[in-house]
Amino acid sequence: MSHADEQTQEVEALEAIYSDELEWISRDYPTICFQVNLNSQNDENEESSSDFSLSLQLSFPADYPSVIPGIEIEGLEEVFPQERIDKIISDLRAVAEENLEMPMAFTIISALQEQIGQLVDEMKTEKERAIEMKKWKEDEAQRKKFEGTRVNVESFLAWKDKFDTEMRALREKAVAAEQAALAGKLTGRQQFLRDATLSLSDIALIQEAEDNVQIDESLFEDMDELDIEESDED
Repeated sequence: MSHADEQTQEVEALEAIYSDELEWISRDYPTICFQVNLNSQNDENEESSSDFSLSLQLSFPADYPSVIPGIEIEGLEEVFPQERIDKIISDLRAVAEENLEMPMAFTIISALQEQIGQLVDEMKTEKERAIEMKKWKEDEAQRKKFEGTRVNVESFLAWKDKFDTEMRALREKAVAAEQAALAGKLTGRQQFLRDATLSLSDIALIQEAEDNVQIDESLFEDMDELDIEESDED
């Protein structure tokens, strides 16, 4: 059987199996190309956040099935990283290599459907991991709010030195403020205690007064003429 006949028969079988999923890109030999639209939803009545759709594109070279078909996948770019998509295509090519000289489109499509089940599980696991990571980060942020800075010997001594310095500064400031407030309003005792030289001020004033007092001796010249009665005791 020629390659053209083999491809024609396989295409007819695929149309019967995937009547709703198959779309033609080119139907004429030797450039037969089509895509099969698949999705991850097992039950049409149930949808979940892990559902996705994809298209498997197969192109038959003229000498297919003696060589593997061209294999491309579209629709997973927003769901999985390119590295994961390349791995899927590599696995499908390996399946094709194992089935050379035989119609292999159905086998490739079935292998991809099995991969879809694994992809769904991977998505669920990744979402669960993302939820757990988010919760862990939130809990960690809350713990940090209440933990504050961890204290060790070095950090405590540094804090105490800073605290003592601040307290000394506050006490000195308070004393200076009190002295400023009392300036000019001190009692005699307070002034005496603050400046001992003030205790000599009264003596100095008395001495200065004595030096400046002048006595008029003429007032006492007639003292002998005064008749001063002596007391009985005298």
